[in-house]
Amino acid sequence: MRTFAKPNFTEGQVCPLCKTASDWEIILVPILWTEDGNLAEATQVHTACLQDRLSYNKEHDIIHT
Repeated sequence: MRTFAKPNFTEGQVCPLCKTASDWEIILVPILWTEDGNLAEATQVHTACLQDRLSYNKEHDIIHT
């Protein structure tokens, strides 16, 4: 995934995981059910927040937060 050095939060926007608008590296995470072909709406998430919360479920072969 491509990362971005700084977020582009508009007023009132925050990382959905840590609930802050800290000036940390982010990735864009697609929002479910907004797909239109190869395009989708996305939300900005701090990469550190996502890494701290990811886990792998071996039984179901999925990665989740």
